Amino acid sequence: MANQPDGHQEIAEAMLDIPTDWLMPGLDLETVRNAQRSDTTAVLTSERLSLAGLELVVERRWVREAYWRQIKQAITRGYIYRSSAVQVTLRGERREHERRSTSLPKAS
Repeated sequence: MANQPDGHQEIAEAMLDIPTDWLMPGLDLETVRNAQRSDTTAVLTSERLSLAGLELVVERRWVREAYWRQIKQAITRGYIYRSSAVQVTLRGERREHERRSTSLPKAS
């Protein structure tokens, strides 16, 4: 009987580290977790909000106005999948690389 490869090893998670200086006062971890998928890891310390998972959500109401446009700088892994005036959704790198590799012409 052949073993199936573990799918979790193939998928790179998106990761985000937002400094607490960028966050709105009073933001609590439960609010952040409620916006995420169930498999997302969220940690809030005195220094940063760290998120890791297949798809991450950042809401504008969590981030101070001065830092909202800089949210890309907080991405440590992955890419912005969708962006609006009130929310940014990140996805892991694997899907981005697949998309790039399928759009490149093949060498002959």
